Amino acid sequence: MKNSRNPAIVLVLVIIFVILSCNALSGQPTVSNIRMATDETGKTTTTSYTPGDSFFVFADLSGLKPGSVVEAKWYAVDAVGVDANSEINTSDYTYQPGISFVYFKLTTNDGSDWPAGSYKVEIYLDGTLVGEKTFTVQ
Repeated sequence: MKNSRNPAIVLVLVIIFVILSCNALSGQPTVSNIRMATDETGKTTTTSYTPGDSFFVFADLSGLKPGSVVEAKWYAVDAVGVDANSEINTSDYTYQPGISFVYFKLTTNDGSDWPAGSYKVEIYLDGTLVGEKTFTVQ
């Protein structure tokens, strides 16, 4: 007797396995596509600001559990008149279902201009560094 397998059944089983594998992978919480922008729409990305600008950083969110915390830590890396690698601000967002991105805005406390130099923002998910972006003020 000849042992024959129906190729269609094997193909269907392979497709089901691939779909289940992809769903399992997509369940991992991710913060991705971190980018600097000129305003809260996030449509115009940049890595260079003028001294009077506000800084905006955006990040896409996927698979986060409600209550997860996304945090932005801002640093003056090498700016005129500021100690090197000084932390200048920290802000956070507690994740709520249905949100696909988050953004943080940083302005000076007194409305003054930012000193020229290099800066960075680090993005954390539940206390773990997940990415960073560098930018300049010119």
